[in-house]
Order: sequence, then C-alpha cells, then structure tokens
Amino acid sequence: MYRITRQVGNSHVGPDGKLTLRAAVDFMQDCSGFQLDSEQQVQEYFKANNITMFLVSRQVNFHSPVYYGESVDVVTTVYQLKNSYGFRNTNIYDKDGNVRISSYAGGAFIDLNQMKATAVPHEVAASVPIDKKFQDMTYLPRKIKLPKDREPEIMDEVKVCRYHIDINRHMNNSVYLQLAEECLPDGCGYNTVRIEYRTAAEYGDVMIPHRYNLEEKTEVISLQDAYGNVFANVEFSNI
Repeated sequence: MYRITRQVGNSHVGPDGKLTLRAAVDFMQDCSGFQLDSEQQVQEYFKANNITMFLVSRQVNFHSPVYYGESVDVVTTVYQLKNSYGFRNTNIYDKDGNVRISSYAGGAFIDLNQMKATAVPHEVAASVPIDKKFQDMTYLPRKIKLPKDREPEIMDEVKVCRYHIDINRHMNNSVYLQLAEECLPDGCGYNTVRIEYRTAAEYGDVMIPHRYNLEEKTEVISLQDAYGNVFANVEFSNI
C-alpha cells in the first residue's frame, strides 16, 4: 500500500466546486507513480533495461463528490502482478476513511528500445507486495466495443499540444479523459468512467472525436486519427 495526501484547490475543481475527473485521475497517477518509484528492485531493472509501465485501461467510480478545500488520502495497492502486466486499485478517501472515488487500472511493461510489451524476471515482479483486491466496486471489462449498428457524431478535431505531453513524451493519460469529457452533451451526468488506451498520442497528432450514444445514460467517445485508428475509447455512464 502507498498513500499520499492532497488538499483540493482551485486548480482541481470545476465551476461547481467539485473535484474534476482529470484532477482525480492526476491524483491517482501521482500516487501510483510514486509507489512504482518506491519499488527499488523494479526501478533498478527498469533503468538497466530501459523499461517502463504504460497504462492500458482504467475504470473510475464516483461514489460521492469531493469538494474544494477537502483534504483527501489517495491510496494505491497492487492486487495482481505478472511478468508482463499488472493491476492495481487506486482510491480516494476522505478523512473519515470513506471511499469517495474508486478505481482499478491495468498496465503493461514496455521495452522503450523496441516500443513493445516485454516480460520482467519473476524475481523482479515478485519483489512487489500484493494486496487484496478492492471489493466495493463492480469491475467492468477493460475493452470498450464500439457499436456497429449506428453512426457516430463526428466532433471538432483536437491537436495534441506541448502542454498535453508528459515525462514519457506522450499525451498524459488524464488528458484523454478531459478531451473526451468535453465532447459530452450539456448536462450529461455520469458516475462511472472507463477508458481503454490503444495508441499513445504524441505532439502534433490530430484527434477526431467520434461520439456514440449507446443507450440511456451511456456515451462513448472514441478518439481517432484521420484514418480511423483509435488513440483511446472512453465510456461515460450512470450505473
């Protein structure tokens, strides 16, 4: 288990004073990244072999809103780790220990020299402590299927800017969610978000959002290039 504390400030909330989706995921990413940094044996192997972990999918459940001024604990735990991928829960708790936002995410080990998935030795993966899987959420599938029986609404294209790029030289994972959220109809509420990352977006890439209204209270935004290749699919729903 790894824990950090954050106080919700002006840069973390929307006009309603609630913690935004992007800020919540940024908190989660920070906590997860620091936890990975703290695993000495993993980091030594990563540095020696130019390996990192890329996020493949994430699900976020909003149990109750988090507001401006609140102090929250962000807690991450790894509940499954294989030689080439892993899964973790990263939850946001209030000071009374109530879970306000829960999440699970999956990542893959990537060889940066060849830019493809790779396996790490068993003893390296085994050095990471494994915790119990968080039970107070419904785990939805990692893959998001686009409907074949309806045409999407094509939204205005978005160019990947310098301020979207993170330390991995790709668009930050939370920005995909922010861009997809901007495509939702006015007044569209949600309490569950799923994102499936397909292709890392780089500076200068152009994304064309495709919006699908699947059923009542469910919207899918597919961020694609001009040739239909998918950067990420994002589902917003009320469950």
